[in-house]
Amino acid sequence: MKITLLGSVGNINRYVIPALVSAGHTVTVVTHSDKRTAAIKQLGAIPAVGSMTDESFLTDQFTGADVIYLMLSGGTNNDALQAAKDQGKIFYNAAKAAGVKNIVNLSSIGADSPYDEVGVLSYYHFIEAALLQLDQVNIAVVRPVGFYANLYSSISTIKQQQQIVSTVPAKIKRAFASPKDIAATIIPLLETTPKGHTMRYVVSDEATGSELLAALQNALNMPQLKYVTISDDQFLTALLNQGMPKDVAEGFMIMTRAQRTPEKSYADLKAHQPEYGQVKLADFAKEFASVYRGESQGHSNTLADH
Repeated sequence: MKITLLGSVGNINRYVIPALVSAGHTVTVVTHSDKRTAAIKQLGAIPAVGSMTDESFLTDQFTGADVIYLMLSGGTNNDALQAAKDQGKIFYNAAKAAGVKNIVNLSSIGADSPYDEVGVLSYYHFIEAALLQLDQVNIAVVRPVGFYANLYSSISTIKQQQQIVSTVPAKIKRAFASPKDIAATIIPLLETTPKGHTMRYVVSDEATGSELLAALQNALNMPQLKYVTISDDQFLTALLNQGMPKDVAEGFMIMTRAQRTPEKSYADLKAHQPEYGQVKLADFAKEFASVYRGESQGHSNTLADH
């Protein structure tokens, strides 16, 4: 099969690419950076350098592919909402012009909810909605929950203050996903895309803040580590101080606020009863400790792979 992937050699593709190449597929990987071409070639794939906002470029890359893999890269544009709407149109037009018959689209939990409930996660709705207008195209939508890797943002507060800081109280259970488990879902969908329009959630494990704290205390050998809850305003101020545009920062604040009402934010997830993946909290805690000690590189995602 000829397969075209967006996502360069990000968190998920570093598992997807070698698996597809090993299975004998011809894999083209779209990247925006010339610096990634060597890594892509080393994995046995074909690099295609260009922008995913370039409709003509994407049409060329999609033409002749048996299946394509799409995703919305994370960004901090001042008008990220409009960027998502525009990207949906670009994906639709390029896929239609190229005559694509099979699509696997990396979306997100919250894609079915309005902005005032889930913030930036609602942007994925516009990608899904645009793609689902394609006639006679098999489209598999994959909605992972929050990435474990987002927890790497806690490393600085752990090192400086020995604290995990969150707007979500320690008693509330959250769902997490590993790139390995997301890749394990995506690979078979690329090789055999189900007929029609389908959707699958990906979740690796669930844990309360207290359980997360205990796992990291053990992995880091840091019994003094604490879990500290801050207000939405404090969180928003911290994002703004990091240079994040106000509209985007507010969207992330709303996203994290949604995690305080899991019975609502996870309602559709629970309704679909997904099978849990293999990477559990204890596994991630070991990876976290390795990154914390500088033994390996952590990859944090706000929206998706770049």
